[in-house]
Amino acid sequence: MKTPERSQYSTTDLALAAFLVALGHPLLSVGGQEGHRRVFWFPQAANEVAETFYRNAHVPGRTFANALRDLKTLIRET
Repeated sequence: MKTPERSQYSTTDLALAAFLVALGHPLLSVGGQEGHRRVFWFPQAANEVAETFYRNAHVPGRTFANALRDLKTLIRET
């Protein structure tokens, strides 16, 4: 994964990151140290979509669960 830039959207919220992945936003990078909160980096366009997450937007349950599982696996591997 490439190095994050300031023009990108970042979050430490695993559920939000899974929501964005489930909607098809590419995960550009994962940062942070083991044992600490991880930072998930997405294209800046994900910022507007992230707002809908907090307004109870929905994605298919299986898609969300798969994205969440994949991110947890990625965290363990990095």
